[in-house]
Amino acid sequence: MQVWPIEICIVKLLKTQMMKNALRNLGILIGGVSLLTSCEPEELNPGTETLDCNYFTENRVLEDKPDVSIDYLITCDMNVDGDIVVKPGVTIAFATDAGIHVNETGSFKAEGTAQNPIKFTGQDGVKGSWRGVLINSNDPKNVFDHCIIEHAGGIAHNSNGNRGAFVVWSESSLSLTNSTVRLSGLHGLNAVYRNSLIQLGGNTFTANDGAPMLIDYAYVNVPSENDTYSGNGTNRILLYDNGNGIKTNTTWNKVDVDYQVLASVEIIVKEGALFTVDAGLNAFFESGSSITVRDDAAMSAIGTENDRIDFYGATASNGSWGGLYYTFTANALNVLEQVNIEDAGGPGFDGAIYMWASPRLTVRNSYIGNSGSCGFYAGGSASGNPNLTTENVTFAANNGADFCED
Repeated sequence: MQVWPIEICIVKLLKTQMMKNALRNLGILIGGVSLLTSCEPEELNPGTETLDCNYFTENRVLEDKPDVSIDYLITCDMNVDGDIVVKPGVTIAFATDAGIHVNETGSFKAEGTAQNPIKFTGQDGVKGSWRGVLINSNDPKNVFDHCIIEHAGGIAHNSNGNRGAFVVWSESSLSLTNSTVRLSGLHGLNAVYRNSLIQLGGNTFTANDGAPMLIDYAYVNVPSENDTYSGNGTNRILLYDNGNGIKTNTTWNKVDVDYQVLASVEIIVKEGALFTVDAGLNAFFESGSSITVRDDAAMSAIGTENDRIDFYGATASNGSWGGLYYTFTANALNVLEQVNIEDAGGPGFDGAIYMWASPRLTVRNSYIGNSGSCGFYAGGSASGNPNLTTENVTFAANNGADFCED
């Protein structure tokens, strides 16, 4: 028997828009209810309109049909080449493996309201029963506000295997606000390609089988402190590497879950960019992953006594990840304060903090532990690193000395 959050089942019993509004006004249809029950998959009404697979090749407006619970049915991976507008209160159901693919010439605007959200749901009523929404358009009209997206994240949209309730292609635009992304067969949001504009705020990502988000590390400023990302199969935001690099001033935002840097991902800060890490942020690094600061760029990771910044290994063992690498940067903003660095100093890193060619770096009130090698390592200089300033740095359980050099 399929198990459902109770508010989803209530919606399925509604036959008219008037009943929907009445229950919403009573506060019954509030997202995040944890009570569970069972109910049947979506059933089509006589008034449900099945959309032709070419329906979105031109400009369209989808209106709410007050006397039906499911307004429209999509049975294919629908290409969007026109400007599509979905009105408040509309419910769109998707047959097995169906989806929406917004192409370069198209746009998709779904702006609901708090009282009349727009719903995108699987006809089968199970996680991953439809693909989701792929955005391959940089049109600023790609907007989803006050929407519910559920049961997506099924089979991939493309040969690259990208899966998620939302998949954002390179150089695309998506605004997702005040919405709920739930019950995906994998991730909530998948955005691993370059140079896209993604805006989030007021959303809830929950009950998805994967992570709330899989994103390229250049998008670490996209997760919003006003979103909720907990209650998923993987309760961390996953960071991927598509070769972007951080080239402009960027803040790594602290949110309500931790981050996990995937295996062999090298976060590179370059071209004079300032990379600011929020106080209280926790990041777990898989094997071979690291952070590199170069070309006069800077990383400012300043925590507080009560909100320290933690860089840990995803596996809690000496040398399970690379570490922090500073090279050819004289930027005075390279500061680590109230930071814990654990489990670094893996293969290729002679120190948890590896410095090449005397980069400028200040480390205060911080801790380096469980390194697979030294705490600090200075290379490329005959006299250590004269540009390193340390104050109240503690060390424990490292395989090498606190300070090492060529």
